[in-house]
Amino acid sequence: MNIDTKRHKLLGILTEQRKNVELKKEGYNTLGVAFENIYSGIDCDKDELHSITSELYTSDEIGYHDAYNIVGLFAKDNGVTAFANKKYNNRIIERRKERVKFILPILAILISSASLYFSKFANIDEKQFDKVNKEMQKKIDTLELQVNKLKIKSYNNLNENNDTDSLNVGKN
Repeated sequence: MNIDTKRHKLLGILTEQRKNVELKKEGYNTLGVAFENIYSGIDCDKDELHSITSELYTSDEIGYHDAYNIVGLFAKDNGVTAFANKKYNNRIIERRKERVKFILPILAILISSASLYFSKFANIDEKQFDKVNKEMQKKIDTLELQVNKLKIKSYNNLNENNDTDSLNVGKN
C-alpha cells in the first residue's frame, strides 16, 4: 500500500476516535489510539509507522498520546482537517496525473511511429495492387482488341456471303 494511503488511513482511525470522544460516543474520554490498534488498523510495523508518521508530526497533524494507560497517537485539528479534505488521497491522484502527463507523449510517439510503419506496408500493398491492376487492364484491352477483330472479321464474312447465292455456294 502507498505511504500516503496509509497516512490517510491512519488519520481516519485517529479522526474517528477523536470524533467519538467529542460526541461522547466512547465510554472513556481518551483522544489517543494505542499503537497496537494502529499497527493492526493500517497493517504496518514499528519502522513503517515511523515513516508514515514523520510527515504527520512535522505538519502538526498528529501528536503523541500517553494518558489513561493508552500509549499511542491522536489526531490534532490539522489532522482532522487534512483527513476531511483528503489531503493524502489527493496527493496520490496528483502523482498519477503527473505520470499520465509523462506517459501520454511517449504513447503518442509510439502510436505515430506505428502508424508510419504500417502506412509503409499499406503503400507497398497499393503499389502491388496498382501493378496487378495495370496488368489486368492490359489483358482486358488485349481481349477487347481480339473481340473487336473477330467482330470485324465476322462482319466482313457476312458481307462476302451476301453477294453469293446460297444455292450455288457448293457448286464452284
